[in-house]
Amino acid sequence: MKKPADGGVMVLRDDPAAATFVTVQGWRSRRGFFYGEDEDMARYDGCTHVRCSRCGNPTEKSYTACQPCRSLAEQERYAAMPRAEWDGESMVYSQTLDRYFSTPGDAEDELEEGQTLGSLRLVLCTPNRGRRIDADHFAEELPEDGDLPDVLTAAIAAFNAAVDEAPVLSWSPGKVALACEEEVKTGEPCTTTN
Repeated sequence: MKKPADGGVMVLRDDPAAATFVTVQGWRSRRGFFYGEDEDMARYDGCTHVRCSRCGNPTEKSYTACQPCRSLAEQERYAAMPRAEWDGESMVYSQTLDRYFSTPGDAEDELEEGQTLGSLRLVLCTPNRGRRIDADHFAEELPEDGDLPDVLTAAIAAFNAAVDEAPVLSWSPGKVALACEEEVKTGEPCTTTN
């Protein structure tokens, strides 16, 4: 029989040449999905837990590390952050409580017995402001080598001036940890254990 590329031979559905039964070997996951020779993917699909990349204990497969190791890694990342004192304006974010506070004093009001500000893992927040625009915003609508009309150029300038003068819209956790009082006094990082 000729292949269709060699002249387009007609083959009917019931013709033995239309299909051939073959036996295929490969890896099938516990959930029934076939992965051919990719044993690793089949095993991952079929498992519910994997080994923690840090300690080797089982953890849900959606994580690479178990909860205790994830908590330890978060504490290590926090300990490695640069420190600064509160500027009197920025909001602060508690990594421990997943909450924002207007001042470190507000965060201190939330302390439970035995906790310190250091145990809240406070981070100085950065302000989120409106986004400026420029003429490139209209590039797709302009003809090639076309210029933006003066009325839009003036409107963009006025909009950008308003953005620059507008108050902060919101706050996001920054990359600088709050140097808490005990850290300022001793020069040693605050305790971060709860």
